[in-house]
Amino acid sequence: MRNQYRVGPVYRASLIVSGGMCAGLGIAILAAPALRRIANMEVFPASAATPPVAALGFAACGLALIAIGLWFPRVTSVLAGVTLSMAVVLVAEQVFGTGPRLETLIAANLRAGSWNAIAPNTVVVLLLSAAALLLRHTPRWFKSRLGAIAVLGSIIFAIGIVGTMGYLTEVPTYVWQWRAPMSFLSTICASILGLGIVMSACRYSELDEAGIPRWFSLVTSTGALSINVAAAVAYVAQDGLTWTQSSVIRLMPMLVANGILSVVAARQARQQTLAERAGL
Repeated sequence: MRNQYRVGPVYRASLIVSGGMCAGLGIAILAAPALRRIANMEVFPASAATPPVAALGFAACGLALIAIGLWFPRVTSVLAGVTLSMAVVLVAEQVFGTGPRLETLIAANLRAGSWNAIAPNTVVVLLLSAAALLLRHTPRWFKSRLGAIAVLGSIIFAIGIVGTMGYLTEVPTYVWQWRAPMSFLSTICASILGLGIVMSACRYSELDEAGIPRWFSLVTSTGALSINVAAAVAYVAQDGLTWTQSSVIRLMPMLVANGILSVVAARQARQQTLAERAGL
């Protein structure tokens, strides 16, 4: 089937709702100190407070998703560019050990009295989100770019869902660096943001005979594999010190199911690619 253009109410509503939830959580975290509320706003006692720089990044990405739904490409590009610049600076500060200058500056401007260092998995989420949002509004449309956007969204969703499951199962899968855990609200924002980015790739998409985007199998395989990789990174980063046998057992059904799903979806994506090549 040919590329389909869809801009119906369901498409717009999905982006506005997902973007609004992500932006709303980010803005609420930023506004909490000014309203003299509890600064961390976390549900689980094990969760650290969400850093102001992370809340600012999620708020910008959420607003960029809303701009996609309302078709304001310049707003999306500006917000994504700001988030990308911020994420690159955070990465550079981590690599060269010059931080946390940006985090301190943002916290001071927002008058945040106490704050925690941003988690590396949160930085990865912001970096991938900004890249996907920038790709979303380039001059020319083509199928491979839409697939790349959806793949980035699936990775973001995987990081968020692994962190969320870690809080629910009391397994520290949300910790990629000692004493810098990803907060519970950040995991929720990452999950919502990842789904929104995947849905944003459905505006233009080439459908198969069943009416499903052709990149769906690849995105499913990548997302399932990313869930297992994110859990493995958390285990390696902590050297397994806080992981017990019961912890691994609680995660085993999720890991096995995602492993099987990744293999099945990858095989289907490969068969679909071979069929397309044979049809040319």
